[in-house]
Amino acid sequence: MSKLTELTEKLWTEYFNGDEEKVCHLLDILCEDVRVIGTGKHEFYENLHDFRNAVWKEIEERKNITFQFRDLRCEEIRLSDEISLVYGNVTINWENDDRTVAINMDSRISILYKKYDGKWKIIHIHQSNPNQEQLSGEYYPKTLVDQVKTANQKIESLTKLATIDGLTELINLRTFKEKYGEYRKKAAWLFVIDIDEFKRINDQYGHLKGNQVLIELAKILTSAIRENDLVCRMGGDEFILLCTEIKEERHAESLAERLLDNVCRRSDGEIPMFGISIGITRIEPGEPLEGAFKRADHALYNSKKSGKGRYSICYQTI
Repeated sequence: MSKLTELTEKLWTEYFNGDEEKVCHLLDILCEDVRVIGTGKHEFYENLHDFRNAVWKEIEERKNITFQFRDLRCEEIRLSDEISLVYGNVTINWENDDRTVAINMDSRISILYKKYDGKWKIIHIHQSNPNQEQLSGEYYPKTLVDQVKTANQKIESLTKLATIDGLTELINLRTFKEKYGEYRKKAAWLFVIDIDEFKRINDQYGHLKGNQVLIELAKILTSAIRENDLVCRMGGDEFILLCTEIKEERHAESLAERLLDNVCRRSDGEIPMFGISIGITRIEPGEPLEGAFKRADHALYNSKKSGKGRYSICYQTI
């Protein structure tokens, strides 16, 4: 048993036994701005002065009461050289002489110690009655854990919504623009991809099938790029690829041809047939995204104008 664990069990026993001299010793170990949270609705104290007054009042009220302890156990977690948390559980029993009043309280306790000038002082005390669903190893209210977990899940969900396209789970345009800054020092190739006659697919098969087409294309694009490349759903039926490993035009053309071929060779009969058109441009190191995107978008326009289901490359600034 550690020194602080032993001290905690001793202090807890002395507090409930109500020995005034020993309780004074307990109060001497508390720092002036200690925070104390008890089991009662209004048991919250923000400093030693308020807690001391509450302790003396309580001891006066229970002079004839002697509590019995069962299963008083504590453990210590050393958080740093100067901060340590001692936590545990205690069952408190008491019954008056005529047995008309009985107490059987199962509590979780936690005490935070901080070292001042080489001496340990208590800066926080928390006593709580466990939630019915609380496990034996939990010394804090389970409901609080659930609230923290829910809050973290909400933060993760909101963060994901802010960066990821909810349908395809690709990064969205906002995230693409943010990540583009990391690629500006490199030469790269930009591909803008559009589904041919997507409105007709929605009109003929319904928007649920249209969504399946978008998801299928996202999978095709993701499987065709390298780990360090970016694939983004820009919005609607338009997608963007940023590929940094492509060095020559023929390699960019090879990727475009592979994408067109993979779309044509799909085997899932549940998803409507569709085609894509692609616009491509080379991005020079340090070039802003806006100019490169205009060229790629112009190349996409040429692909559509030439009959769709093909790719075009544009080098000239538009």
